[in-house]
Amino acid sequence: MRLFEKMDKALDAADPSKPFLVVDGAATTYGALADKMARLHAVFAGKGLVAGDQMGIVSESAVDVAALLLAGLRHGLAVVNLNPAMTAVECAHALRAADVTHVFLDRARYDAGPLPAGIGHTVIEPATRKPGGTLLAGLFRKGAPQETATGLAGELMAAEPGKATATPDDGATALMLFTSGTTSTPKVVELSQANLGAQIDTFLKVYDYDADSRILNPLPLHFTDGLLHGPIIAFLTGATLYRPKQLDFTAMGDLLHGIYRDRISHFIVVPALLAIIDRLHDDFKTAFDTPDFRYIRSSGDRLPDALWSSIQERFGVRVVNTYGLSETVCEALFCGPNDDLFRFGTIGRPVDCAIDIRNEDGQSLGDGETGELVISGANIMKGYLNQPDLTADVISDGWFKTGDFAVRDADGFVRIVGRKKALIISGGVNIQPQDINDALLSHEGVVEAFAYGVPDLLWGDVAACAVVLRDGFVDLTPDALIEHSRTQLAAHKVPRLLTVVDALPRNPAGKVLVEELRKRHALDGGGSDVASSASLADGNLEDAVLAVAARVFSCPVDTLRLTSEPRTTLGWDSFAHLGLVGAMEETFNVEFSPSDILKIGCLGDIVAILERHSGRKGVAL
Repeated sequence: MRLFEKMDKALDAADPSKPFLVVDGAATTYGALADKMARLHAVFAGKGLVAGDQMGIVSESAVDVAALLLAGLRHGLAVVNLNPAMTAVECAHALRAADVTHVFLDRARYDAGPLPAGIGHTVIEPATRKPGGTLLAGLFRKGAPQETATGLAGELMAAEPGKATATPDDGATALMLFTSGTTSTPKVVELSQANLGAQIDTFLKVYDYDADSRILNPLPLHFTDGLLHGPIIAFLTGATLYRPKQLDFTAMGDLLHGIYRDRISHFIVVPALLAIIDRLHDDFKTAFDTPDFRYIRSSGDRLPDALWSSIQERFGVRVVNTYGLSETVCEALFCGPNDDLFRFGTIGRPVDCAIDIRNEDGQSLGDGETGELVISGANIMKGYLNQPDLTADVISDGWFKTGDFAVRDADGFVRIVGRKKALIISGGVNIQPQDINDALLSHEGVVEAFAYGVPDLLWGDVAACAVVLRDGFVDLTPDALIEHSRTQLAAHKVPRLLTVVDALPRNPAGKVLVEELRKRHALDGGGSDVASSASLADGNLEDAVLAVAARVFSCPVDTLRLTSEPRTTLGWDSFAHLGLVGAMEETFNVEFSPSDILKIGCLGDIVAILERHSGRKGVAL
C-alpha cells in the first residue's frame, strides 16, 4: 500500500473523539486534526501549492507542525520541518538550500530576520485566548466564529474544508531532512514517498504500535526520530502521542510521573535523556512499573553499555537500541524489542534491508573484522538535494556508506566501534564542524578555524574549536569569539570549548591533526578561558557558581546572575542542565540528590543547595 493510501485509510479509520496529540495535558482530537488538514488542503490550493512543490515549516507549536506536516505529505508536497531555534542567518540558508516554495513560520521567527527573496510565507500568529474560548476552539465551532484571527489561523477559519486528491508517485519527494550543515554546505536528504512507506512497514513489523499505543516522545520535531516516532506513526496507527511543550529539566519529574498518569506504552529517547533519568532513579524507581508500559526506545547516538545496563537493571525495563541515519529515513538496525533481535551492547540486526562490512577498497569483510558499515534497501534516500556528486560519494550500486566503523558477529549482530565522518554528534544532535568554522571565520580577527568533537561521558561529543588569530588581533579573547559565534549559530552548535593557537597542527599533506588538538585540549584543561574572570580561589561561593556555569554554558561570566534561569540563559537547555550539575559536583566535591537536581530553577538555587551541603553560607566548599 502506497503512503497516501495508508494516510487515507488511517484518516477514515480514526475515532474523531480520540486524542491524537496531547501537549502538556491539552489534547487535539483526531476530529480536530482531520478538519484542520481538510482546511489546509484548501489553504495550500489557494496559495498555488501543488504536488511536487517544497513546503517549509518553522514553528514551536507541535499542533501546527503535526497538522502542516501530515496535510503537506498527503497533498503531495515535499515537506521540510526546520529547527525553530535557528538563527535568522541559518534559517535563510536552510530555506534556500531546500528550494522552499512557501514557508509557514511563527511570528517570532518571521520578525527575527528577512526571508530569502522569492519565497512565499504564511505567519503562524501566537495563540490568544479570549472570552468564549481559544482560536483553535473557534476554528471548529459550528456557526460563525466569535473570535477574529490573523495569519494562518485566520486563513483556516475562512477556508472551506477540501479533500486531497494527489496520488504522488512512489519516487516523489515526501520529506526533506537536514542531516548536517545549514550555513556551509547543507546536506538536504530527500526521502521519497516509497522511502517513508517502507520505514512505516518496518516499524509495524518490529514494534507493536497500534491504536492502543500511547507514545511519549519529547524529542524535537525537526529530528527524524521526533517526526517518525511522533505524529507520523501515531496518525497512521490511530495511537495517541504525548509531548511536553518544551523539554524542561525542572519538569522532568512530571514527565516521568506522566508515564503512569497517561498510561504510556512507548517512551522515545536519546542516550543523553536516559543519562538524566538515570540520575533521578532514587526518586522515580517505579516510574515504568505500570501494566501499560512496554519499553524504552533509544537512538540518535551511541548508547554506553554502563548506562544501558543501569537503566534496565534499576528500572526493570527493556531499552531498545537502534541504529539509523537521516539517509535511511530513521532506523535500519534494531536491538529489540523482541528477544530474537536483542543482544546487549549491540545495535542489533538489520530488518527489511541488507548490510555489509567493507574495507577501504570496498571489499566485504568477514565476521569479527572491522570495516565501514554499508546499508542497502528500500529505506535508502533518493539522494542529497541538488548535489549529485555528493550523493554518488555515499551511494554506490544501491549501497549507502554510513561513515561508521562496525564489526558483525557470527549471529549477525552489529557493534559500532568508531566514526569515519567528521560529524559531531552531541546529545543526539548532529553538528557539522564546517558550520562552526564558517561562523568563526566571519569574524575579521580569525584567519583559521577548525572545529572537532571532544569525547564526553554525558553528551557523547562536545563541540570544540581551535582558532588562529589574524595579525593585530592578539587581544581577541575566547569569550569574544564564542559570543560572536552565538550571533551566527543556533545555541546547540556554539562551541563549548575554544582554544586560540599559534598554528593548526598539520601533517605534510596539510591535513589538520585532530588527535593532537584533542591531546592539547586534555593537557590545558579545555583551552577555553570563558570563566577565567571569576576565580574559585577567592572563597566566594556565589562567584564560584557563576564561574562554573559560565564554563558549562560557554558564555562570559558577566552575562550571568544568580537569577539566571534556563528560559533566559543561552546554552542552558535540558541536557546542559545535567552537565551543569556534574560540573558543580566535581568542582565542589558534593553529590546532588534527585530532589536537589529537580529544584534547580536558577543559579541562586545551586548556591542554596551548596550552602546546605556545607552548613556554611556564602563561602565556597
